[in-house]
Amino acid sequence: MQFARLELQKEFKDIKQEEQISMLHKMLAPHLLRGLPDNILVVIFERLNLMDCMSISDVCKSWRRVVAQELSGCQWHGFPWLLMSGEKDKRVRTCISILQEQEWEMLLPEAYGRYCWGSYQEWLILVRDLGFYKLDIGLFNPFTRKQVDLPGAWNLYHKMVLSGPPSLENCICILIQSHSQTLAFWVPGAQSWLEHKLDGEPFVDGVFSNGNFYLIGNDHNICEIKGADIFAAIKRDDASAPVAFHIERHYHEVTMPDEDENSGVLKCLVESCGELLLVCRFYCTKPDAVLVTRYFEVYSLDFCRISWKRVESLGDQILFLGKCCSRSVSSSGLGLNVTGRIYFSNDHAVPWWNEWDSEHLDGISTRLGLDNSATKDWGIFSLGNKNHET
Repeated sequence: MQFARLELQKEFKDIKQEEQISMLHKMLAPHLLRGLPDNILVVIFERLNLMDCMSISDVCKSWRRVVAQELSGCQWHGFPWLLMSGEKDKRVRTCISILQEQEWEMLLPEAYGRYCWGSYQEWLILVRDLGFYKLDIGLFNPFTRKQVDLPGAWNLYHKMVLSGPPSLENCICILIQSHSQTLAFWVPGAQSWLEHKLDGEPFVDGVFSNGNFYLIGNDHNICEIKGADIFAAIKRDDASAPVAFHIERHYHEVTMPDEDENSGVLKCLVESCGELLLVCRFYCTKPDAVLVTRYFEVYSLDFCRISWKRVESLGDQILFLGKCCSRSVSSSGLGLNVTGRIYFSNDHAVPWWNEWDSEHLDGISTRLGLDNSATKDWGIFSLGNKNHET
């Protein structure tokens, strides 16, 4: 105790009294607050935003537990934020809240050496490139620190679609292949991915909505696969054997009110308040500006007429578009006064581009003389006035 007091005297010797008090508060506060009961912590955490909760959850195990319990059923659930790319070999990752224009750092030692492929709600999809076209895939919850290891897969897929959190027994994961109409399925308990091969062009995107998976290719038609049929097929076959299996699927030829333009457009499916939205991102096709987005068009699927209807207003919803994590959220539910906005990450216009392929693809771009170094990581589009806001 005497040694500690002498050290404090030396440290405080040449600073003002106000600064001494501030330093003491910083030193003692964490130790005093660790002893607060859970009901007091809940009251405090309810007044904090998501970023602050993420920061304080690392103070101690009891705080992390209370934060995880609060996040599981409150308005912060699924709050959108960006995890920056290019940081796979860091234990501390950079996160950005586009809505609040804030940046912070999150300690994620579990993600070291892994790429972030996307997310589902609060679960991150983490990928380790093992080389020789093999990938190690896992799901990680940064709030509860729970991890779910998925079977290894070949580096042939560009998208993962989940039906729900992996903690649910009826969760289904689908991998969408980039070069053929091949899908791979996983459910809890399966020791491998179960492949399902189809004829035709590969799918560019997929989404889970109202118990069904919906997939879209380069055209505007839809392939529908019922979640119950997937479970029935897996139960019928041996889920531990890496063999192809058969499931029932339904193709819908969907009419499009506008002239179909497939050149220079990236299509994305989003579930929004029970509706199935087709979001078309039109990008510049100039060789030196592959990633420049021109504008967006949004359509809603009319299930009765099997046709796409043009959407002029998103109402209370705002859209977030990413690699494996496109979603719709309520602006009022987030406490925001914004409407009709589409927040998007500037992924490469080629659907099969993954971050772990970037070194090879950047080499191709260099040889072709393409330069996208000045491209922003993300942007905002206002559907109402059809203009970029940033």
